[in-house]
Amino acid sequence: MMHKLRSIAAMAAFWLLSASKPVLPLLYGEYSSDCAPYDGPAFVITLPAPVHKGTFWWLRANVPLAEIAGHWTHSSTGQPGAAAIALCQKTPTHKCDMPEEGSFTVTGHPGANIKGTIAATFTDGIRHVYRFTAATARHTEGRLCG
Repeated sequence: MMHKLRSIAAMAAFWLLSASKPVLPLLYGEYSSDCAPYDGPAFVITLPAPVHKGTFWWLRANVPLAEIAGHWTHSSTGQPGAAAIALCQKTPTHKCDMPEEGSFTVTGHPGANIKGTIAATFTDGIRHVYRFTAATARHTEGRLCG
């Protein structure tokens, strides 16, 4: 009887702990190959941002699309291997704000849906954290850069 009560208590504790973890909002977007600022290969992920209507997340890493899986830390250097995160407005000028710090992680491989997470903290101290799933954009075939 005591063993059964311990088992029930352990199961209840597990469910209570797992239920108390916040679930990150899930965003759906697309990814494609792109050109880096120095005209080398890059990839871009775009995700609609629930922050404000008419905004989107723009994530880029300056590596070939084939190397999309990995952890990317925000940097505004534009150098090979660097990554950038921006929160942009859907306007003709695409005004974008860059976070003070941030990173994104991608799992999966080109040609299939990818999954990941994004975390970014802006100068106002607001931290945004999301999960995402992205599909291949229609124009994902290799671009000639340079």
